[in-house]
Amino acid sequence: MTPSESKTKATLSDSHDSLLAHESAGLIQRYVFPKGTVLFRKGELRQCAYLIDRGSVSITGNDEGGEDKFLCHIGEGEIFGEMALVDDTPRTATAITDTECEIFIIPRDALQNRLQGLDPIVTLLISLLIERYRLTRIHLPESLRQDKDSDQFMNKLKRYHHITENSLKIHDISTQKDNALRELKIEQELRKGLERREFIPFLQPIIDLKTRRVKGFEALIRWQHPEKGLVFPDQFIPAAEHTNVVQQLDRLMLEKACETLPLLDEIGGHDMFISVNMSGINFNTQDIVQSMSNVVKRYNANPRRLKLEITESALIDDPAHAAEVLQGLKEAGFMIALDDFGTGYSSLGYLHRFTIDVIKIDRSFVSRLHDNEKSMEIVSAIIGLAKTFHLGTIAEGIEQEPDIETLCNLGCTLGQGYFFSKPLPVKDAVAYAAKDNV
Repeated sequence: MTPSESKTKATLSDSHDSLLAHESAGLIQRYVFPKGTVLFRKGELRQCAYLIDRGSVSITGNDEGGEDKFLCHIGEGEIFGEMALVDDTPRTATAITDTECEIFIIPRDALQNRLQGLDPIVTLLISLLIERYRLTRIHLPESLRQDKDSDQFMNKLKRYHHITENSLKIHDISTQKDNALRELKIEQELRKGLERREFIPFLQPIIDLKTRRVKGFEALIRWQHPEKGLVFPDQFIPAAEHTNVVQQLDRLMLEKACETLPLLDEIGGHDMFISVNMSGINFNTQDIVQSMSNVVKRYNANPRRLKLEITESALIDDPAHAAEVLQGLKEAGFMIALDDFGTGYSSLGYLHRFTIDVIKIDRSFVSRLHDNEKSMEIVSAIIGLAKTFHLGTIAEGIEQEPDIETLCNLGCTLGQGYFFSKPLPVKDAVAYAAKDNV
């Protein structure tokens, strides 16, 4: 049976065929299950776990005489069926919804995909923990498994595994559980938001510091949420990065930038550019160059008027691959800006090795130009480097007139900040540029 949409969630009946289909989809998805839905039966082979967002589930199994009996209720925030994520053994119990439930289905493939995106050390530690969990749950001697309810079980377990008392402590994981549940909800909302095109760009003007005229804009993503109103990126980008949704958001902002360029042409801004942020996760995608080139071709846009802003951290993990990607983007016609320069690893090697056109000076240095001598020295050094390598410079976070005079004297060419304008809706940004071009 095909699930039907109910607001932002799908509803499934107790059809096992429909459950199996969605368990094998490879994505974590949230569904509404009617009361009495059989989620799985004892003896079945499954590849997913379940996390309850609303409602409760009854777990039943066999007693010592082989008769079916009630074992426990599982409530909101609880995970069950989790052994299916790490082992192919049949289900040892049956799960049935007590009430209408909202439940996340977590397929094994989805877990593997998320593990692959983690730091290798984190992945190793999680794998070790899973193996130890599997050993404890499945591969204990029969004498221990039968004795789990006795007072002597923990002592036997310690002797069997040669484990210390501290390693057997059960920590309070309520905070981690709440955080995980919150991120899962955000991920589901993000995917729905993408389908509904709820993400929009706000444009912050980038100004020629000498002429005070608009030279371009930076596209900053906003989420026009149907219930929460305008949501700022710090509230959803971290979750988007953890789940790779950020790649789709980056692509959408590039599309929006392409749509905006003709509006700038209408007001005489034929030379104005738009900067679009590009997450480092994109560098893990094999076809990123072709994909972004296809977007530009589809909109018949000039890639020379599109600056892709990357951060230093995007270049660290695999510099050789990053250099290859950046070279491909340059050959496709895009301009490349190195964002937040000076806050990360700041190496001359970047400027030598990577095809970069512009350095963006982080706001943390610009905001302290006149009350911190070290900030002045850093900004001066960055601008000097840019001149040496024939790169442009953009200062972020300009909020006062003296900043502009100092930056101009140091040789910085462009700037952005609240002194000129906050980020604006596209229509207002075009009007801002039109007034400037009169």
